Amino acid sequence: MLVRNRWSVLTVSMVAQVASVSAMFGVPFVLPQLREAFGVTTAQAGMLTGLPSFGLLLTLLLWGVVIDRAGERVTMTLSMVLTASALGLLWTVSELWTAAAVLLLVGAVGGPVNAASGRLILVWFAPSERGLAMGIRQSALPLGVGVSSLVLPGAADAWGFAAAMSLPAVLALVAAPLVLTVASAPPEPATGAAGGRDRSERPDTDARAASGPTGSPYRTWTLWRVHGVSMLLGVPQVAMMTYALVYLVQEQGWSAPAAGVVVALAQVPGAVGRLLLGVWSDRTGDRLRPVRWLAAVSGVFLVLLTLLPGLWSTAAVPLVLLCLVLTMWHNGLTFTSVAELAGTSWAGRALAVQNWLQAISTTLTPVLMAAVITVAGLPAVFGVAAVFSAAAIVVVPAAAGRRRRS
Repeated sequence: MLVRNRWSVLTVSMVAQVASVSAMFGVPFVLPQLREAFGVTTAQAGMLTGLPSFGLLLTLLLWGVVIDRAGERVTMTLSMVLTASALGLLWTVSELWTAAAVLLLVGAVGGPVNAASGRLILVWFAPSERGLAMGIRQSALPLGVGVSSLVLPGAADAWGFAAAMSLPAVLALVAAPLVLTVASAPPEPATGAAGGRDRSERPDTDARAASGPTGSPYRTWTLWRVHGVSMLLGVPQVAMMTYALVYLVQEQGWSAPAAGVVVALAQVPGAVGRLLLGVWSDRTGDRLRPVRWLAAVSGVFLVLLTLLPGLWSTAAVPLVLLCLVLTMWHNGLTFTSVAELAGTSWAGRALAVQNWLQAISTTLTPVLMAAVITVAGLPAVFGVAAVFSAAAIVVVPAAAGRRRRS
């Protein structure tokens, strides 16, 4: 008999998230082959990397309705199958615009995994575990990016652009039956003397009780400010994910596979940091104070990455690693804050809005940075990203991320 508990649901949700991340954010790691295949510049190829996020932007709110009506398990499974099918279409394209349409489709069908799995964590885990659980789930982003940076550059060198992007499709097809089997909503606790269930087979009662505000959480600006912080910090995060490998290849003379290893190395502390910050926020009850500190510190190192390698070239790789790591750490904290501020009755919609607004940031960042590269060169991308980190310091709500400790 299948054993389903909160940790197995979390594990399978994380596998699905890794598959989704690899599909949507794997393109930056095959940019050299994409440029060769379609004869475009670095700036133009970088703009293509934002198309999956634009596709996500177009459909995510509709996916929220599907989640409400069909449930998380069915929606996530459908998304995995459609993502694999969309990536398979890359084998049929021969022109830039058709490739752009397929990448747009990948984002359009891959959108619901993040919101659906986030809502599962909210209802399966008690507040005292939720920061850790969301940190584990959110570590799927650096893990997915790390796997992509290790595997895709070499695969693209050997087999080409379309073949490399087929690997995330295979992972999505592996994840689909796992999600369908395990990732269901929690059962209702049984009542009565004979109705007891083992605690590991149902959600904590605190998680069920934490229904949050009875009215709309958007009646005040607090939740909007958390969304805004995520959008602002998404700019340096996407800038690093998109251009770190290209920067090492183009500005520092590295090969693409070697640069991919450097990017992959950053994903380990990136994932671990999310877990540690989640545990810290569980113990202190403060979700957003570390977000403010992360914005400040990452902004400083982004400025150093812009200026220092021109004077001292050996500083480039350490600074790239530091900036990759620091820009990854905020997601688990902001996602948990959104879910808790919204409560279970609004969490699905609030997380969909969170993903939708982040998709705006992710989509527009490559467009903005393409203009920056054209005007000022590739290293200037990191200086512009630092400006967004500075803006996030101001936008973080002072006490919104604090919860009462039990």
